[in-house]
Amino acid sequence: MPQYQLEVAVLLAASVVFSVVIFYLTRPRDGQIKLSVEHDDGYEHGTQPDPFDVLTPEDMIDGYPIDEHAFWVKARLWKLVLSITLALALAVETVSLGFSTSTADPTAIATYTLRLIYAIYTIILAVRSVNQDETESHSESLWHLSSLTFLASALLFATAILPSTNLPVTEALLQTSTTLNSLGWAVLALDFVSFVVVSTIPQGPPLHFDPGRIYSEKTIASTTNVTPDNVCGAPVASIWATLLFSYTTKVVMLGYTSASLEIGDLPIVPANMRGTVNFQLMKAALRTPIALFSVPLSSYRLFSFRKGSGWELLFKMVRLNRVVIAAEITLAAVAAVLFYTPAFFLQMLVQYLQDDPNREDRRWGWVFVAGLFGLNAFSYLITGQLWSLATTAVQVRLRIQLNSVLFAKTLVRKDVASSAAPKSDEDAAGVAKRKMPVPSQISSPATAVPESGNADEQPAKKADEDDGDFSSKAQIMTLMTTDVDRVSEFAWHMFALVDSPIEIVIGSIFLYTLLGVSCFFGLAVTCLFLPMNHFAGKVVVSAQDNLMKARDERVALMNEVLGGIRMLKFMAWERSFEARVLKIRTKELKYQKLNYTIEVLWNAIWNGSPILVTLVSFWHFSVVRQQILTPAIAFTSVLFSEMKFALNALPETLINMLQSLVSLRRIEKYLHGTEVAFVPPLSDQTRTIALQSATVTWPQDRSLLGSKTPSAAPTPRKKFVLVDLSVNFPVGRLSLICGKLGSGKTLLLLALLGEVDLLTGQVLCPRSPPNSLASFAGIRDAKEDWIVEGICAYVPQAAWLRNASIKDNILFNLPFDEERYQRTLEVCALVTDLNILEDGDDSEIGERGVNLSGGQKARVSLARAVYSRASLLLLDDVLSAVDAHTAHHLYHECLTGDLMRGRTVILVSHHVQLCAPGASYIVALDNGRVQYQGDSDTFQASGVMDGLVQSGRADDKDDNEELAVVTVENVIPETLRPSSASNSDGDTPNSDTSSTAVASESKPDSKKTPRKLVEEETRAVGRISRNIWKTYILACGAQWYWSTFLVILALAAISPVAENWWLKYWSGSVQEGDDARSPGYYIGIYAAVSLVITTSRWFVLYHGSIRASTVLYERLLETILFANIRFHDTVSRGRVLNRFGKDFEGIDSSLSDSLGRSFMYGLSAVTTLITISVVGGLPFIIAAVLLGTLYYNAAKVYGQTSRDMRRLDSVTRSPLYSIYGETIAGVTILRAFGASSKFLRDMLRCVDTNANPYYWMWGVNRWLSVRFNLISSGIIGVTGFVAVASPAISASLAGFALAFASTITNDLLFMVRRFVSLEQSMVAVERVVEYTNLDREPPEFVEPRPPLSWPECGAIRCENLVIRYAPDLPDVLHNLNFEINPGEKVGILGRTGSGKSTLALSFFRFVEATEGRILVDELDIAQMGLTDLRTKLTIIPQDPTILSGTLRSTLDVFDEYQDAEIFEALRRVHLIPSEDTPEEDADTINANVFRNLDSSVSEGGENFSTGEKQLLCMARAILKRSKVLVMDEATASVDYATDELISKTIRDEFSESTILTIAHRLRTVIDYDRVMLLDQGRIIEFDRPASLLGDSSSSFYALCKATGRNEFSMLKKMAGV
Repeated sequence: MPQYQLEVAVLLAASVVFSVVIFYLTRPRDGQIKLSVEHDDGYEHGTQPDPFDVLTPEDMIDGYPIDEHAFWVKARLWKLVLSITLALALAVETVSLGFSTSTADPTAIATYTLRLIYAIYTIILAVRSVNQDETESHSESLWHLSSLTFLASALLFATAILPSTNLPVTEALLQTSTTLNSLGWAVLALDFVSFVVVSTIPQGPPLHFDPGRIYSEKTIASTTNVTPDNVCGAPVASIWATLLFSYTTKVVMLGYTSASLEIGDLPIVPANMRGTVNFQLMKAALRTPIALFSVPLSSYRLFSFRKGSGWELLFKMVRLNRVVIAAEITLAAVAAVLFYTPAFFLQMLVQYLQDDPNREDRRWGWVFVAGLFGLNAFSYLITGQLWSLATTAVQVRLRIQLNSVLFAKTLVRKDVASSAAPKSDEDAAGVAKRKMPVPSQISSPATAVPESGNADEQPAKKADEDDGDFSSKAQIMTLMTTDVDRVSEFAWHMFALVDSPIEIVIGSIFLYTLLGVSCFFGLAVTCLFLPMNHFAGKVVVSAQDNLMKARDERVALMNEVLGGIRMLKFMAWERSFEARVLKIRTKELKYQKLNYTIEVLWNAIWNGSPILVTLVSFWHFSVVRQQILTPAIAFTSVLFSEMKFALNALPETLINMLQSLVSLRRIEKYLHGTEVAFVPPLSDQTRTIALQSATVTWPQDRSLLGSKTPSAAPTPRKKFVLVDLSVNFPVGRLSLICGKLGSGKTLLLLALLGEVDLLTGQVLCPRSPPNSLASFAGIRDAKEDWIVEGICAYVPQAAWLRNASIKDNILFNLPFDEERYQRTLEVCALVTDLNILEDGDDSEIGERGVNLSGGQKARVSLARAVYSRASLLLLDDVLSAVDAHTAHHLYHECLTGDLMRGRTVILVSHHVQLCAPGASYIVALDNGRVQYQGDSDTFQASGVMDGLVQSGRADDKDDNEELAVVTVENVIPETLRPSSASNSDGDTPNSDTSSTAVASESKPDSKKTPRKLVEEETRAVGRISRNIWKTYILACGAQWYWSTFLVILALAAISPVAENWWLKYWSGSVQEGDDARSPGYYIGIYAAVSLVITTSRWFVLYHGSIRASTVLYERLLETILFANIRFHDTVSRGRVLNRFGKDFEGIDSSLSDSLGRSFMYGLSAVTTLITISVVGGLPFIIAAVLLGTLYYNAAKVYGQTSRDMRRLDSVTRSPLYSIYGETIAGVTILRAFGASSKFLRDMLRCVDTNANPYYWMWGVNRWLSVRFNLISSGIIGVTGFVAVASPAISASLAGFALAFASTITNDLLFMVRRFVSLEQSMVAVERVVEYTNLDREPPEFVEPRPPLSWPECGAIRCENLVIRYAPDLPDVLHNLNFEINPGEKVGILGRTGSGKSTLALSFFRFVEATEGRILVDELDIAQMGLTDLRTKLTIIPQDPTILSGTLRSTLDVFDEYQDAEIFEALRRVHLIPSEDTPEEDADTINANVFRNLDSSVSEGGENFSTGEKQLLCMARAILKRSKVLVMDEATASVDYATDELISKTIRDEFSESTILTIAHRLRTVIDYDRVMLLDQGRIIEFDRPASLLGDSSSSFYALCKATGRNEFSMLKKMAGV
């Protein structure tokens, strides 16, 4: 009987017990936790269904089995084969037991009895599994059987090959033992066959899942490779395929053979990796309190977490993912224990070769070779599974869980972002998009000084400054992108916490056996490095923190610049903003450089430490203890370098852990933010719409101020407050809310929607439950049941539109009802607009509605509410963006028309004269208080109305019948009405936002595919082109740079070979005894070679990297700023920001690393090959060539697929960012319509689409690694085999060859991996370069430049002007000829799409003249540079653009004016009262913020109303004082009374200037010198208003008459007729 048989038998019996225990623990139990868990606030005791429950039973399954019956028949056959093999093994074991009893040896009897028990257990398992035809039980049996048979085969083989010591034995005993040995080999063979059979049986049939459930239609349509088994093979693959990741082969080959992969081509991930399942689990986890022995953890003082500390969230996430995390930790521990086993066998092998140079007894040699190969391969398989778990199972899951709960939180969190202001001047431009703040430095210097200067506010500010107030939308975006990524990426740093300590301990024990006490001297040196390490860690963290701050600041500024790009171009501010961005960029790169320097030095310390440890140990060993250094000892002591990984990983992991904790803290703070009140089901809601003694203010995040009840919170300073409101709106009627600019009208609407902070009193109003829109989808109710009581709709002042077709925006996920839809288009006056648009209602709306005019956006937004099923409509100033007759049409046909019958409409409007007569109830506000409330007649009789309308009202009784007749189409004479056949203007609406994006031909009858406005994001295909490489290489530096770099690299590559050769030389010389030199000599050279060269190469590399980052960024920035405006209209902002943000982050921080390491591993592999060939001769060269070919082919396949996955990952991120952006911007609208759960489902769809390529990217990575690693184990095994077989190879040569065999395989693997990650990083460069080759606008300056004083007079002459938006599109303006005298004021009128804004844009050359020319003061504007032209003319656009900062920086962007001048401008636009008005008290409620130039302006100026923003733009124009002023609807959102004052200001301030005004309000232009009426791009009338009013057949006369008899007589009077 071979040795150790009893021990083996005991182990096998123990494995049986272990298997039984596992079966018991994993048995199916009754009442297992269901996924849907009750909520503790609002859904008590599960009485209410959770509106955010988007999970369906179908989401819980991996997929539906394909051809299940055939699969189970086949599986049954294989399981029968398995049972027969195990039955034979049982028979052999029984015979063995019989033989052993004959020897009467108690040890043998005990051994075979235990083995018989094992055999019986396995046969029972196998027979039981034959009839199992459910994946779960079948798979469980396979795992148990394969583990048991593998263990038996491995143990029996190991003991069988161990040489036994020859004991004297009797003849009979020898015979018995020979028989038993033969039986033993038979059992081994049968166990091995069983293992092979059981590990190759698949765990289940292939699966199919309907892709429509998780992907969008667009994704499914683009699929090229449709297969029935479209679900990832992981859950059903055989055990062997799981270990080798063979289920990924399909993806790898697909990526290799197809030109480019699409998302739909990739297999769908299993259920536990999908969005809906993970969201539901995470939601349940967050609601379940953490308990220890059924006592909530918060009751233990030790565990009471501070809110927002991040620990609570961490605990809950670990608890939720405990199974995979436990598996990861267990595997990490096993891998760590196995880590040194190959080194141990390597040492034993070299020792054996040393002791037996002539190979007289090779048996032990074979044992060591087998151990070396077997354990190497086994440990690689384990590490493969470990990485797979960490990168896919844990990381992808964490990412999905966090992203989905953050998104769901956004849907219920109070919209604090819109009403908040930036934190301070210094931080004004920088949105705290911190990617990696650090605990010690969270209160940034920017926040140390309170902005108000009140010392008492300081401590409060500091406490709250813990990065917790997510007051800007960019910050919330960062949370969902950067912070979530940082936390989820910790998943694969996590196992270093387990395996590093274990490796260090085992390594130390191992070294002790070799070097004795000397090793502790070496290790003591590492302890000296620890404090240094701690210090370096702190420095790294603070440098990274500063870097992130600068990066945040830059991205935030870029976001604003891209948002206001039209304004920048109008004002010719591109260069100054370019300088502003580059200034921040320089600061950012300074920190990046510092980061690199610290990293290089730190790495030098860490790379130096193992060398130092080796040196100190060798020194102590050979100098102090006078021992002799032999090859076996010298080569294995290089173990220290193996420990280097472990020692290195710990500090890196700890830093990563700190960073992740900071992100967790930010996420937890956000999750604790204040939520809007819970919305009960419709049946439980009130129908009353009223405020009772209510005081409300803009929402603030009070959750962090420690006060739970909002009413107890202090009334915030500087926040606008509506004081003590008691109003009661009649149900089923029209109510009007009016009041001066900034009096709190919008706040009142938001109070009804539950979006504000209620300080005292009560608000009653029905609200739509979050899932109401989802519940209506696809359900067609009868017409009379269409309106649902209690459902709301809200139309904000700034229209919120999705990037979809007009039709989709109006339907908003409701079923299509042809008749209702057509009627909605008619009453919202959209029919004519849709006739003009080439694709009608299929025309795509660009991001933020860029390609629609202000009026069209407002009407599409209104149409969505009109079409909806809401019984309550809250409309915020929908009439301001449209012209007078459209306003009439909307009021009479829509707001008081048949579609509104029985619905409650609450309208905010400045059109008091038009709306007051038909309103049942009117509320007038003034600076936050009710000035009037009651019915219409009393209101019209009171004096309140006079302050809100124009002066000079005539008789109150308007002739309503006359108004009702006038619709938009009636106004323009029949002959000029746009017919669908005529070539009409494309998309030239009446605002500066009119875009160059779409224009049209006649609308054809046949349906064709609508033109795409926002093009699909393109992605490159195949290899990274040579051009991209060349661009990057040249950006890094010139020839001298690259030559230096390559020389240093070459030296560094030779150094490891030199080190190893030096050790060989040293230990060899000691052995041969011809050594005269002291060990110090050897040690010194060893150190010099190692450290100096390796460190210097990084410095050179990073120098080039920083230069490349600078060059590429400047190029991209300039191209984007000076790109044609058409580019900005057709490309979404998210996509451009993605280039500036994510892509540049990669170029700055990881590209150079990948580049350097690819070079290094490549050179290292080459030097290794050369060295091996020189030392080992021809056999080595042949082996190397074969290996190289093998690796090259594998790498080619892998590289192609991996690159494609990376590109897919980049492209699928954009829609995810878009839906985040859309939701953050429109969260109030989504809640009002009850669309929250619908958007949640959409977002989970985007998450699934994005997670898929990421999952497979890692899958492909593991597929390659495990194959390369097994090949490398094979190579090491073969090298060992050759060394044992041939006596010619000396011990030191064998040691050398083996050491290199292990390095080269590692080098090759890392080279392939690094090169692929380099190619992936180059994808970022490729994307950046794509945007540096855009069409640019004409030059900024053209010589000869116009005189400085141009334009002196402001005379304008237009000659035969023809304009079209693109060569293939029809003309928009036809042959315009007109002259405007210096100082003349001209009004431009016409309906939407008549070309008014196109004409305005042509003055600024946003669109170039196709024919003809425009002359200003006799100079042709086409002949001068754009900067010269645009700085001299001024436009006040309809969509006012304001950048964040302070009031002063908004009005005076470049510090050109005195404060007194700015105040004067504000007075002129009536934002502040005249100089002699007394100062307000410090504690005045709703004080005028415009009196303080340091008042903060939030992102996009969202803390001001639209009207106030328009007036600020007007003040900016007054400061600029141009000779030519173009006003595009510049006061559309201002109340009439202020408008009248402004008109007066313009006449006074710009009395010398030529003014062109595009207006809807006829009063604005009625007293101008002339008015021009445009229709379909032609001038139909151009004369003095009085002359035109005198001619009753003129279109202008018809236009004025449409305003009603009262207003008409007033207009005539003002025109002096």
